[in-house]
Parts: sequence; C-alpha cells; structure tokens
Amino acid sequence: MKPHIQLILLVLLGIAFFGIILLPLSFMFQMIFILFYIGAILVISFYIILERRSSTNTIVWILLILMLPIIGYFFYIYSGQLSRQGILFQDKRKKAHVVFDQEEPDTRKSDLQPLNGPQERIRKIVESYAQTPLRNHNNVKILTNGQEAFPEIMEKLKEAKSFIHMEYYLFNSDETGREMKEILKQKAQEGVTVRLLYDSAGSLKLKKKDVKDMQQAGIDVHVFLPIASGLATQTFNFRNHRKIIVIDNEIGFVGGMNVGDEYHGISEEFPDWRDTHMVLRGAAIKDLHLIFLVDWWYITNENLVEQYSTEAIPEPEQSNTHTQVVPSGPHNEHQIMRDVYTTLIHSAKKSVKIATPYFVPSREIHTALRIAAQQGLDVKLLIPKPSDNWLTYYAGHSYFPELLEDGIQIHLYEKDFMHHKIMIIDDETASIGTANMDLRSFYLNFEVNVILYGGEPVEKLIENYYKDLEESSEVIYEEFSKRKTSEKWKEAVARLFAPLL
Repeated sequence: MKPHIQLILLVLLGIAFFGIILLPLSFMFQMIFILFYIGAILVISFYIILERRSSTNTIVWILLILMLPIIGYFFYIYSGQLSRQGILFQDKRKKAHVVFDQEEPDTRKSDLQPLNGPQERIRKIVESYAQTPLRNHNNVKILTNGQEAFPEIMEKLKEAKSFIHMEYYLFNSDETGREMKEILKQKAQEGVTVRLLYDSAGSLKLKKKDVKDMQQAGIDVHVFLPIASGLATQTFNFRNHRKIIVIDNEIGFVGGMNVGDEYHGISEEFPDWRDTHMVLRGAAIKDLHLIFLVDWWYITNENLVEQYSTEAIPEPEQSNTHTQVVPSGPHNEHQIMRDVYTTLIHSAKKSVKIATPYFVPSREIHTALRIAAQQGLDVKLLIPKPSDNWLTYYAGHSYFPELLEDGIQIHLYEKDFMHHKIMIIDDETASIGTANMDLRSFYLNFEVNVILYGGEPVEKLIENYYKDLEESSEVIYEEFSKRKTSEKWKEAVARLFAPLL
C-alpha cells in the first residue's frame, strides 16, 4: 500500500471514529460516518490479508485495529507491514547484494578438523541465506563480561594505526562512553580515520554536545535512521542493533555489549551485568567489516567497500576455530536469524543450550525446541529473572508450561540482569552475537551473529554457561503452575500480542 493511500485511510479512520464517538450528529450523518469507518477497516484488513501472514498474526492485527483503530493502524503502518518493508529497504538490499555477491569465499583449508554432518548443513544454510562463507583462519577470544571486554577494547583502540570503524545500537554519554570518546578523539587527532555509526533510538542518552565534540575532533559520526525523519519514511521502528568494531583490518569486536556503564559493570543499578563479547582475528574480519561498510554506504551514500575490502587481512599466529558471520535485517528476503536459529536447533543430536535476555520465540523455533526435547535431547533455556520489558517478560513466561511439560529445563539468572545471546549445540557448535530470541530481532532489527564451529571459544562458552547456571534457579513445573491467577492473565494478554512485539 502506497504511503499516500495509508495517510488517506488514517485520516478517514480518524474522522469517522471521532465523528461517531464525539459529534452530536443526526442519524443519517452518523450512518455516513459508520460506513466510512467500516469501509476503512475493510480496506485495511484486505491489505493485511494480502500480506499472507500466519492466520494468528493476521487476526491479531485486525483485532488491534478494530479495538484501537487510530493507535492500532498507526502502529501497523510503522511496524507491521511486510509488503511495505521490502520497499523501504530495497536500496540497502541492493547495496548488500552488490557487495556480498562480488566477494569470493576464502576456501583455503586449515589444520583444524573438517566440519561434521550437522555443521556442514548449518554452513550451507548460512552461506545460502546470508551469502557469507566459512572462514578457516580465525582466532577468537571470548570476553566473559564488561570487566574483561572494555579494557581490551580500549587498549586495541589506542593501538590503532590506520582506521577505526564502529557501529553501536547504544552509545551513552556516561563514564564508559566518555572514556571511549576521548580515545577516539585522540586517535583522530593522530591521523587515524575514525568512523562511528550509532542508532538514534538506542543512543537516546548520547548527548548532542558529545556528538559535536567528536565531529569537531575529526571523527566522522552519523546516526542510523533518525527517529524524527523515521516518522515520515516509516522506518523509525527498524533499528540497528549491531555492535561492531573493526580496527586496521586486523582485529574485530562483536557481541552483546553496547557502550555504557551497565555493560562495563560499573553501574550502581547493574553492578554485575552479565554479558558476552568476543575479539576476533583472521579471515572472518572481512565479513564483519563488510557489514559495517554496507551500513555506512546505506546511511551516508559513501561507498568505501572497494577501498577497504581489497586490503589483505593478516592471519593470526594460531587459528582456534572455524567461523561464519551471520548478518540479518528487515531488508533481507528471508528471516535469516530466525531460520539459522531454527536450523541450529534441528541439527542437534545431543543437547541445546540457549541464553537470551528476551525469549519470545517464533512458531518455528518454539516447535523446534519442543521436538528436540521430545526426542530426548538435553534442552536448557537460560533467561534473566529480572526484566526491563514487562510485555516481553510475560509473553516469554507464557511459553513455560508447555516447554516444561516437554522436558525443557528453564533457568532464571538471578545475580543481575543477563544480556548475552548464546546458543550451543551438542557442545560442538555455538552462535554468539547481537540477536535475541524474540520477534523483534527476527523481523525488525539489523543484527549480526557469529557461528563458531568447535575449538577453544566453544569450550569457553560451555564453561561460562555452567557457571551461569550456578547463579540461577531452575523453574519447577509443579511450583510454576501454582502462580497467581493474575500472573496467568498477564501472560495470556502478553502472548496474545506476541506477534506484534
């Protein structure tokens, strides 16, 4: 549906609704307003049905617009359209295709063991959907928390000689943000090229004076899809949730940590924030860097791909894993992250271990988890006990009874808020990155994960996972079933609106 038609329908809907409710009209005029109202609802419903969603999603959207016509339709325009979504990001999709189609996979063999059967199936799915190849020559170090991650990030930023490329969902003007800002300013003054892309919604606490300060120091700073203009372009609900740093084509950082005191572990409110990041050396930096370069090209119209992607990437002294970078976003033809997560679960032969701060699974993932448990696999789900989003919290809890009945172990992390996004399959393959196991990460956000095929990094993730379980309490079915009726009602309502989250 074209934007001007949507605007006309929204205006007609508003006039008809307020005319029926507020204006003292004659019977004939009331009938005219009612017909306008019904006509607008029917046209909107017709377009929703044409999008060929699941029947549940279609009914929920139509019910929302019927119950809250103005708010519901406004929300649909800016977050729910599938057909319009393809048009909004067709330019970004073309740029990504140009870049990734032209890149030649590095197929050199390493001394590591070859992939096993399930891993090979995962590799093929990722390469088919995300267009990113398996990279053999990599060294990955797992950074368990902010106390490990930020000193290493700051140190490597200080050592930069040629360029620093960064994109973050959240960049705060707090102690951690100011420390990083001063390092970036110093490097820019030394002649290092520094580029920073930040998300406008996630970085609401990034002060304008700090942005101006960085720009005056020679840092090239841009905002990803500003909220204000996003209202006009219908893009304000599509956010860049990525956290990427690439330095000199030699080292990269990616994972769950944004730039803020809570992630650093120095916040009074969250002194023990649990998160995971990684530092990456080797061939996979090429794919991580291309994601940044495409995002930069899309936002600034400055094409730096050829300038940077042709530079040689030094091999690490020691390779310790195969990797595959997985970018996803609303510009893709497929829901890449949803399908990769589903493939990972279906590939499991022994165990599935998941840690996610937000758990609102798609129908495919929900089914895959239950089938895995029913087959006798060891399936564990770790989520935080406290939550900063009550609707997601209760929607996630609504899935607990059926998951517990199928034998899935659910653990609630109690020490502090847990923010990392990890999946470990058969203690051999792992996914780590920015994508939560929720519908926003699958359909609305730009995300990036890295698949690790064995080696020391996977072993470290397993070790950390069991340590996290020691800080958690297991949800027992008999006890959970005795929760208050009011809690069950909240879960039921939240789950009803899960397709809209």
